[in-house]
Amino acid sequence: MLKRARPLRGKSLRATFPDDSIGRSRTGAIVLGVAVGCACFVAARLGLVFLAKPGLAVFWPASGIAVGALIALGPNARLPVTLAVVVATVVANITIGRIASLAVVFGLVNAGQTLLTAWLVERWFGRSFKLEDVSQVLGFLAASAVGAAVAAAGAAVAISLAQITAPPLDVWRLWFASCLLGIVTIAPLVIGLAAALRDQLPRRELIEGTVALLMLAALGVFLVSLPQGPWATALPVIIGFPLLLWIAVRCRPVFAAVAAFVVALAVFTSATFNVGPFGDARIPLSDRILAAQTAVLMAALLAFILAALFAERRRNEAMLKQGKERLQLVVAELDHRVKNVLATVSAVAGHTLDASSSMDHFVAALDGRLRSMASTHELLSHRRWRGLTLSDLLQRELAPYRVSDNSEIDGPEVTLSAEAGQAVAMVLHELTTNAAKHGALSTRDGRVSVRWYWPLNGNAHDRLVIEWEESGGPSVKAPSRSGFGTSVIGDLIPYELGGRVDLVFARDGLRCRVEIPSDCVSREDRLTANSKELSFAPTLSPN
Repeated sequence: MLKRARPLRGKSLRATFPDDSIGRSRTGAIVLGVAVGCACFVAARLGLVFLAKPGLAVFWPASGIAVGALIALGPNARLPVTLAVVVATVVANITIGRIASLAVVFGLVNAGQTLLTAWLVERWFGRSFKLEDVSQVLGFLAASAVGAAVAAAGAAVAISLAQITAPPLDVWRLWFASCLLGIVTIAPLVIGLAAALRDQLPRRELIEGTVALLMLAALGVFLVSLPQGPWATALPVIIGFPLLLWIAVRCRPVFAAVAAFVVALAVFTSATFNVGPFGDARIPLSDRILAAQTAVLMAALLAFILAALFAERRRNEAMLKQGKERLQLVVAELDHRVKNVLATVSAVAGHTLDASSSMDHFVAALDGRLRSMASTHELLSHRRWRGLTLSDLLQRELAPYRVSDNSEIDGPEVTLSAEAGQAVAMVLHELTTNAAKHGALSTRDGRVSVRWYWPLNGNAHDRLVIEWEESGGPSVKAPSRSGFGTSVIGDLIPYELGGRVDLVFARDGLRCRVEIPSDCVSREDRLTANSKELSFAPTLSPN
C-alpha cells in the first residue's frame, strides 16, 4: 500500500462460534464490535511497522482480522464487524495524517472487502467452512483474491480522485498484494484459533506444536541476524521446510496458520529493515519486496495445503479404523445370530418331531415353520435388521390363504424390534397354520380378523395389544393335549419378551390376545401413539 493510502482489512470468525447470541443481544454486538475494532487497529499499527521507504506497506495484517472474524461468527455478525472495520480504518488512517474524507472511503473499501470475501466463502462452502479440507482452502484463497482485487480497485479510484501522484495500476498492485497477504496469513490463524477454542486440542499435539513453532521462530530470528551472503538464500529453505512439514504432518491446521504468520514476520522484517536473506541493499527495493511477498505467499500456501492434506489423511485413517471396528462388530453379531438361528431350528425340529404322528407330518410341519422363519429373516434383512412392521408380518403369513375378504388386518403403524419381530412372527405362523388346517381359513365362509392397538394406561401406552379372532369356521373345541404349536403361541411371547398371551378356544372361533411391552416397539411409534388421543379400542369378550 502507499503510505498515504492506509487500508484496514478484517477477516471473519464465523466457522467456529455460534452467531445466534450475537444477533439476540445488543450488548454482545457492541462488545464484539469493540473487540474486532481494537484488533483491527492493533493489526493496522503492526502493518505500519513494515513500511518500505517509498511508503509501501509490505503486508496489511488488519485485513485478516475482520474477514476471519466474519467467517467464524457468521452472517449475524456482519453489522458489528462492518462498523468495527470502518471505525478502525478511519482512526488508523487519521493517526498517520491522512485526510478524513479519504480515510472514510478506505474504511468503506475495507468493509466491502470483508463482506465480499466472507460472502463468497459462505456461498461456496456454506456454514461448514474448515481449514482441514483442501478444496475449501483453495476456495478460501480464491475468495481472498477476489475480495482483495475489488478492494484494490476501489482504493486506486479513490486515490486517483484525491489527486495523489501515484499511478493507479501501481496503487492497485501494491494494495492487492499487501491485503491479500494480510488475509492469507492472518485469517486462517483467527479461524484456527476459534476452532481450537471450541475443540480442545490434545495435550500431546499442543506441546509438540508449540515446540515446533518456537523452533521456527528461533530460526527466523537466527536468519534475520545473519550477514549477507549467497548461502543465506538457501538456508531458510533447507532448515525451514522440514519444520513446516513437521507442523503440517503432526498438528492441526491452526499450527500451520501460526507458522505462516511467523514466516511472514521474519521475511517482512528482513525486507523492510535490510537485514537477513531479503535485506541485500544491492538489489532494488521493489524487487526485494516482490520476492518477500512471493516467498510468504508460497510458504503460506504450502503450509495450509500440506496441513489440509494430512488432516484429510488423518480423517481417512480414523474412518478406516472405525470401519474395521464396525466390521468386527458385524462379524461378531453375525456369528451370534447364526448361532441363535441354528439353536432355534434345532429346538423347532426337536419339538416338531415330538408332536408329529408320522414322518410325513413332521416334514410338512417343519417345512412350514422353517419357511416362516426364512420369510421373517428376509424382511429383517431388507430393513437392515432395524425391525419390521406388524402389518408386513401379517400380510406375509396370511397371503397364501387370502381369498376375497376372508381376512382383515387393522391397526396403527407399528415397527417391532428385530427380536420381537421374530417371536411375534412365530406366533402368527402357528395361528395362521392352525386356522388353515382346523380353523376359519379351512372353510370358504371362515374369516380371520386381526387388530392391534395401544390401550391407555394412565397417561402413557405401556404395551401393544394384538387381537386375533376367527369366525365362520368349524366348531372349535380345546385340544386334549397341548402340541408344539399351542406351546409356541402360549409360551414364546411371555418367555422371550415378557408379555402376556390369552388363548381362548371359543366354540364359534379361536381367539388370541397378545400383549407386548412397549419397549419392543420403535421409539418413534411409541411417541406417535402417546401424542395422539386414544380412540376407542375394540374389545373381545371370550366365551
